[in-house]
Amino acid sequence: MKVTIALNFYASGSFQGATADISNISQFVAHCSICDVRDALYRRRMEYETTVFIRIVGFPMVQGAIDCTHVALRALHHNPEIFRKRKRYYSLNVQLVCDHTCTIMAINAHYPGSNHDAFILSQTGVPALFQPPSAAPGWLLGDKGYPLCTWLMISSTTPPLLPSTLTMTIMTRCIIQQTIGVLKQWFCCLDCSGGVLQYSPDRVSLFIVVCCMLHNLAIMRAQPLPEDIAIVPQEEEEEQDEEVEDLQEKNEELQEETQLAGRMRRQRPDTAREVETVS
Repeated sequence: MKVTIALNFYASGSFQGATADISNISQFVAHCSICDVRDALYRRRMEYETTVFIRIVGFPMVQGAIDCTHVALRALHHNPEIFRKRKRYYSLNVQLVCDHTCTIMAINAHYPGSNHDAFILSQTGVPALFQPPSAAPGWLLGDKGYPLCTWLMISSTTPPLLPSTLTMTIMTRCIIQQTIGVLKQWFCCLDCSGGVLQYSPDRVSLFIVVCCMLHNLAIMRAQPLPEDIAIVPQEEEEEQDEEVEDLQEKNEELQEETQLAGRMRRQRPDTAREVETVS
């Protein structure tokens, strides 16, 4: 029952109350079930994460593709601005590395949305895998948000890349975009279409890792991928960012109105007593 409740929450991205209503249980029991399953899976995360790089088909010596994606969360009371994505919505900036099968080989979900992709990369253990003494052969593929390194190839539309090489880098980098699309279609709690996660950044980070574990488990079990994978262009992603920002602003306005209404209700009895005393 707990596993079913947790999977329903991960897949639907709805509020705990909606999950509780479906299961005919209280919201508190739903919350405990979601957290229990999350913690149990997180303790076994090393069994579903791998750093064994596999060559991507069609492009020799490419060991994987790297990119970041944002997972929206609620506004915080303490230092909220560090979680704003380019002055838009609050989020965690999640770094993912995948292979040609869409298996997630490395993940980092600890940095706020205001941090740049290149900074997150420099703070993780990924560069050390391609440097002495381990020095894995080949390189990763990334976008222009990353620095050009001996082990990191950047897809660019400008010289000196030859047309054939440019085509291969773009096509190969699409794998990481496809992986992110599959991950967010399977687990709508990570996608802005499922709403904003109403948890602290630490708990959201745990949810992200657990969803990536379940994603890898589905790949290992040869589960069919979604037919229509949402690979969001940059322009549409910015439009979605604005929609999420508008939604969060409405939520903040609603909270302010609720607080104001509460203060007014608390003040009304005092006013009534004053009028009665005067009369």
